[in-house]
Amino acid sequence: MFPGLFPSHSSPSDVLSPPEPVLGQKYAPYISLMIPVLLAPWTLMFVLMIRQVTLRPMKEKTVTILVVGDIGRSPRMMYHASSFAKKGWQVFLIGYKETKPILDLIDNPLVKIYDLLEPPSLLSSFPWILRAPIRVFYQVYSIIQLAIWEIPVNTEVLLVQNPPSIPTLPVAQLISFASDAKLFVDWHNTGYSILGLRVGKNNPLTKIALGIERLFGGSAWAHLFVTKALEQYLATDWNLQGRRAVLHDRPPSHFHRTTPAVQHELFHRLSSLISPSLPANLRNKSSAENDSTPFTELSSTKEPVLRSDRPALVVSSTSWTADEDFSLLVTALDAYQAAITKFSKGKSTRLPKLIVLITGKGALRSSFEKTVAQREKTTWKDVTARCIFLPAEDYPVLLGSADLGVSLHTSSSGRDLPMKVVDMFGCGTPVLAKGFGCIGELVKEGKNGRIFRNGEELGEQLIEVLESFPGAPQLVELQSDFHGNGQKEAADGFHAEWNTWDENWDKVVDEGLLSKLERD
Repeated sequence: MFPGLFPSHSSPSDVLSPPEPVLGQKYAPYISLMIPVLLAPWTLMFVLMIRQVTLRPMKEKTVTILVVGDIGRSPRMMYHASSFAKKGWQVFLIGYKETKPILDLIDNPLVKIYDLLEPPSLLSSFPWILRAPIRVFYQVYSIIQLAIWEIPVNTEVLLVQNPPSIPTLPVAQLISFASDAKLFVDWHNTGYSILGLRVGKNNPLTKIALGIERLFGGSAWAHLFVTKALEQYLATDWNLQGRRAVLHDRPPSHFHRTTPAVQHELFHRLSSLISPSLPANLRNKSSAENDSTPFTELSSTKEPVLRSDRPALVVSSTSWTADEDFSLLVTALDAYQAAITKFSKGKSTRLPKLIVLITGKGALRSSFEKTVAQREKTTWKDVTARCIFLPAEDYPVLLGSADLGVSLHTSSSGRDLPMKVVDMFGCGTPVLAKGFGCIGELVKEGKNGRIFRNGEELGEQLIEVLESFPGAPQLVELQSDFHGNGQKEAADGFHAEWNTWDENWDKVVDEGLLSKLERD
């Protein structure tokens, strides 16, 4: 009735023809050949690694610091390197040398910097799903080649920054195992949560990344955390092994308020770097080029002083990643301009003109700049925003010149704190910060800053804090919290522990974790 479905007998061809092989059987010879071909290079590399680390000596008070990123834009890792060197450790710093590092590391005889291999520029045209694994392959090869063959000794400590977790943590574990170095993981955030922002938190890639990060990060010899919240989460949910310590970010000692004389010199230099240039109503008002800037002027004694009619300077810094939504700042600046327009008709406004300078590099910067250009053509008459990238030595000078800082960092995990806020606090600059999980460990509402939830609330805070500038009462109150270099006592003990990076590092790392190396 149904030919071919229920055959009643076998035809000769059925009996004589062998059964069709299943897919695995069909390709089994090729798979058997491919496995050793794929494994052979890695097996050979591992054998050569063991031979190399056996031949070179182990040296005490040496550290390899691995940054799978731009060294010059990794302040915490640069501060680690500087602190190790100050204690007499030989530092081998591996990372990308795209940006000039801090002065403490340049020409320091105890610090040697190794540049990671960049993949071909053609790779940037590939889609992310193809570009990412190829870039990881280049990173693995370059890290191993530098850490095992270029660095002349087996170092006592291997310190790595996480994220990125892939390939950092697996490669770090391999190097640590081969060279017998004590692996320190400095947890800035979780890598899988950042990947989740790109591909979705329930994506299989995110779950694989979580497994890799948990497996290879959890068994380090020591763990450093940027917040108590991150330590509690990883220690409890991931069952971390090894020693643990919270090392809150702190600014280095050269972060402080900038004098009018230094501001005067800085703003003259910035005028050539700011593109497009500031609007005509915010440029130097003096016919003599060196007499004034938008913020400073020369007194009768030819000493630079702050202008009484200066605009307010708001600063922010960013890597232009998905965990910072700069549309909130646009909304806030719209509200600020609307307030000036509303209250200034026919009389002097109590709000100053506003210059917003945003430092950093990243893929999302261009779209923000297009939005700003459109706003300045239409509605922003008293508000100007510019993106700029500064060398490391100018960054604290700008922060110390600012009246107010803005942080849009939200944290993919909700458990890390923005270094930019720490830097601003070190320079005596109060901050308006986007609220999230543990931001309260750093920003104290109404004391050293304000916390906002959306762009409208940020706009309200800008208006409230800057009203009657430069003698704005709320701004003066926030700034007073930093008098005495941020050492003023507070009931919650926050300022009692607010010290410099070096003081904090000495207590937590040198006297804490490193002292345990001698006892092991």
